[in-house]
Amino acid sequence: MWHGRLPSPPLDAWHHHMALVMLGTLFLVKQKKARRQQWPMLSFNDLITALQHLLPADNSRLKNWRTLSAKRHYLRAKGQGITRQTVSSGA
Repeated sequence: MWHGRLPSPPLDAWHHHMALVMLGTLFLVKQKKARRQQWPMLSFNDLITALQHLLPADNSRLKNWRTLSAKRHYLRAKGQGITRQTVSSGA
């Protein structure tokens, strides 16, 4: 297809994709750090799930996301031996 040349258009697309992945990761890291006190059990998976629920958003999806996150945080804290009081206080 490229007649023996290096595949520069696909390589350019790959670099573009990787730049977007890095920007997305930076956004997730900043959100996690900014919400550390309010949501001590917040994970990248929680943030990705939130984006999936909120970007095409309506209010019922927000309630669903809060329920899913609360359940996930409870199970994660339980697995780490953390009490509900510790999780809600941000310790």
